[in-house]
Amino acid sequence: MISTTLVALLGAWFGHANPISHVPGAAILFPAALFWIALKAPSPVAAFRSGWICAALAYAACLYWVFIPVHVHGGLPWILALPCPILLGMYLGLYGGGFSALIHWARPVLSPVFLGLSAGLLWGGLEMAQGTLFTGFSWLTLPAALAPWPAAIQGLALMGEYWLSAVFVAAAAWLILARESTFGLLLGIATPLALIGFGAVMLAKPLPEGEPIRVTLVQGNIDQTVKWEPEYQEATVRAYLDLTAKELSSRPELVIWPETAMPFYLQEENALSRQVRDFVRAQERFALLTGAPRYEVNLSTGEIGYANSAFLLSPKGETIDVYDKEHLVPFGEYVPLGALLPFISRLAQSEGDFVPGDDPAPLHWDRLALGMLICYEAIFPGLSRERVRAGANLLVNISNDAWFGRSSAPRQHLNQAVLRSVEQGRFLVRSTNTGVTAIIDPRGRRLEAGGLFHRLTLSYPEILLLEDRTFYHRHYPFLRALLPTAVGVLLGSVWWLRRRRASFGKD
Repeated sequence: MISTTLVALLGAWFGHANPISHVPGAAILFPAALFWIALKAPSPVAAFRSGWICAALAYAACLYWVFIPVHVHGGLPWILALPCPILLGMYLGLYGGGFSALIHWARPVLSPVFLGLSAGLLWGGLEMAQGTLFTGFSWLTLPAALAPWPAAIQGLALMGEYWLSAVFVAAAAWLILARESTFGLLLGIATPLALIGFGAVMLAKPLPEGEPIRVTLVQGNIDQTVKWEPEYQEATVRAYLDLTAKELSSRPELVIWPETAMPFYLQEENALSRQVRDFVRAQERFALLTGAPRYEVNLSTGEIGYANSAFLLSPKGETIDVYDKEHLVPFGEYVPLGALLPFISRLAQSEGDFVPGDDPAPLHWDRLALGMLICYEAIFPGLSRERVRAGANLLVNISNDAWFGRSSAPRQHLNQAVLRSVEQGRFLVRSTNTGVTAIIDPRGRRLEAGGLFHRLTLSYPEILLLEDRTFYHRHYPFLRALLPTAVGVLLGSVWWLRRRRASFGKD
């Protein structure tokens, strides 16, 4: 048990972005270890217990950075903040424990080939559940670990994140069961080779044709501890204006500033707002997309709703479109069951809980249709699909990862965003406050990427506005429904086979 847990822990740690060394392929050791636990455990209960402990330790280690936002920015005393990643790991570990228990339960009635297939389906289904239940936390998935290896993730365009996880885990299980089935061994070797071979072919193919556009991304590196102080707002605006001015020689058509880059209400007529609009108006050459908080007053009730928003300004400095963040971060932008938890405060600044938006439509200007993903929204496959379905020809992720400090979280977050570009066959441009700002092509290749905690700009002259839809995009409803259906059929079949076997035993 100890050696298996160590394998899982090291596989998860080094397989995902971390401060030491990232070896993407190591991530497969995590589900492989949980599968091994299932095979060796004496009972389903023992398999669950061992799998849960193993998975909880691995998740808690990879999510150590949760301590930073809740302690440094949330003000929670370190003695209370320290258990937060452990508690989150204990919750996520339930999925790992469930995986081990179900595999142990299914093993007596399934052949090695079908047991390996079952392992893949269960893992993919549990990752889907993790990304759906309790508002979802689709983080540390297997494809996200593989994001730095573009050849390994091209299957996303065919099947999406959870099905790709299922295929890789099935292959790992077949290899573990190699002594019991020659055919399983062949499947375990052929499956990843086929996926990587397909990826190599896709990477060698030219991208679809599309109109090129010149884009500049700005990373302001504004200190989160002073960002919202009124006396620092002027310096923040000046920093973004100066950085943008230095890139005007590249003649960008679209300039993008990060999530809440403007720490004031841009919708209001004030000195800071005028500086931004006058700067854009003076150039008359580019549209500006920037994050800023927003409020709206319900005239019938007098209630005020606050939103985490993205404003698109025309070259004349006028607001031509606004997007309100749809999937909010629990405890970051609102407190679940806030009436019952009045002693818990949010991390994000506003005069009240943020209200989620409900419109996935792209922000439009000229030939641009910008599919917006603010911060956390980039980790959910369905949200990017909704934007492309509504007509987005470019995905835009604006984020403020300053909350995470100098930790693994910004790179883990970037790896999730990479998956969305491949799934939807779109360029994805990512502007962040402190990093990682990046330009990603539809094959998941990072054409440009900045470092952490630097003021910088990234410009790229030929980002293509694309209209083609991937197989995954076109068949998303079917693929999404098929995975839990397949898991349900699997569990039902195992239950029936076990009952049948038990009844034969009585006879």
